[in-house]
This record gives sequence, C-alpha cells and structure tokens, in this order.
Amino acid sequence: MKKITQAVCTLCVLLGVSTASNAQGMFDGFTPKKGDLSITASYAKSDFDQFYLGEEKQDAVPVHGEINQNIFSLFAKYGITDRLSAVVKVPYISAENTSGAPDPVNGETSISGLQDITIGLKLNAHTFKFAKADLSILTAGAVVIPTNYEPVGILSLGTGAFGVDLRLGLHLNTDIGFFSTLYAGYNLRGDADNNLIPNRGDFNAPNAFVTSGKIGYASKHIYVEAWADYANSEEGVDIGSPAFAGNFPETDVDYARVGLTVYKEVIPNLGISAGIGKVIDGRNIGDSIIYSGGITYNLSLLK
Repeated sequence: MKKITQAVCTLCVLLGVSTASNAQGMFDGFTPKKGDLSITASYAKSDFDQFYLGEEKQDAVPVHGEINQNIFSLFAKYGITDRLSAVVKVPYISAENTSGAPDPVNGETSISGLQDITIGLKLNAHTFKFAKADLSILTAGAVVIPTNYEPVGILSLGTGAFGVDLRLGLHLNTDIGFFSTLYAGYNLRGDADNNLIPNRGDFNAPNAFVTSGKIGYASKHIYVEAWADYANSEEGVDIGSPAFAGNFPETDVDYARVGLTVYKEVIPNLGISAGIGKVIDGRNIGDSIIYSGGITYNLSLLK
C-alpha cells in the first residue's frame, strides 16, 4: 500500500535564542519510490517571553521583550532510486523584538533573510521482511550551508557555520499502518565569521549529539505522528557566564522537544499539514511553543 507519508510536510521548527538549524525534520522513515517528488511550502511561528539563561529559566520581557519568530520554507524530497533519496530545505527567517529595544550585541531590532540551506541524502541500507511488518536500517547525511546573515545576536537562529549532519536510524512499518522511527546522530560544525566583536578570532560553533523518535499511523488518507527530539552540544559557553561576550555562535545549546503533526490529502497529489511543538527543557534556548502548517504537492517524474 502506497504510504501518504512519502508526501508528509517536513516542518522547520524555530527554537529561539541563537539555535542552529537542525536536520531532525530533514529525514523521516519512509523512502520515496524512484522518480517520486514532493515539494512542500511551510510556515512556522514561535513566540516566547521566557528563555533558558544557561539552565535557569528567565523572563525575557524585562530585558529583551517578547521575541516573535517566523520561518517560511521550501522543502523538496526526491527518490533517486527506490532506496536512495535526496532532500533540500531552503528556509527564510524573520524575527523581531516586540519591545523595539535594540539587540545588546548588534543593535538590531529585527532580522530577516535566508539562513542555513540544507542538502541531504538518505539511504535505506537494508529492509528486514516479517509477516506483518518491515524493519528498515537507514543512514543519512546532510550539509548545512550558511548564507550571508549575522549570527551574533538574540534574534539570529543559525550559527553562521558550515556543518555536516550524520544520522543512523531504524524504521518499523506495520501492515495495518502503525509505524515508529528512531534516529541518532552527530552534528559537526565549523567556525563562524566574527564580524562584530573586536580582537577575537572566528567563533568555534560546538558540535552536538542528537536523537529523534516518532510514532504514528499512516493510511491512504491521513498521517498522524507524535515526535520527540533531543540535542546535547559539546562544550560551548552559557549565556550570561563570564566566558560569554556576545558570542552566540559558541553557546552551549541543549534542548528536549515534543510535538504532534497531522497530514491530510485534500485532493489527489495535494495535501495540507499542521503541527505543534514544545520545548520542554533546554539550555540557552527560548522556552517556546511552535505552531506550523504546510501544503505539499506530489508528483512522479517517471510517469
């Protein structure tokens, strides 16, 4: 049975307070057929008035005001073969401080522009066939390409550093539509340009260990998933610590998030999705709830 999940919208999630764009949403457990192409336009919005200063939750309003973040993204997934697929994500970020107070580091009250374009490949390395289910071993990798934006500040969402994200996963898919997916991996980050802080070299963006999991149901007409992901940066500095001097790309960003996504095909080859996500614990990150939605168009280039 053809799974509608091959077309489900991958929603970019805003984390807040100088987090790096991550590849959790880049890879699901389902592999498109050769020649199948899905194109998604999505929108996500995140507002937060508290953030984790180090590991302590603080009010943002007295100092920085409420931070409004918006991300518009284009996401494409294509089946190169029945086992190998390519993905591309192009996000446009817009963020502002509602109080109008300038950023204490770069003086900006709002930012907008392309941030951290990601290109990846996913391989279904092997599938074990059982009587009522299939278990697939997945490998994936992506490169994160920073665009010309200023990463130093509370409104920026990327580190401004070139990155390589590596993933290894398992995907269990049952004949009655229930599935589960688990990924574990490592995010490698290079150095980010230092344009604002004098007498400092380039920023050393920390690497991170990441895990993500999904459970859900997929049928011909609807797709529902509950997801969770976790990231733990290596080294880095805490915002507000003696080592912190406005060097946001070097911050130690950790988080745990949970969420729900629903996708529904409304007419042949066209579907809509909606989602919600919540940061439930973190370090140097906004305590945000993220609302998202998208529209997906699917086609086969071989028919």
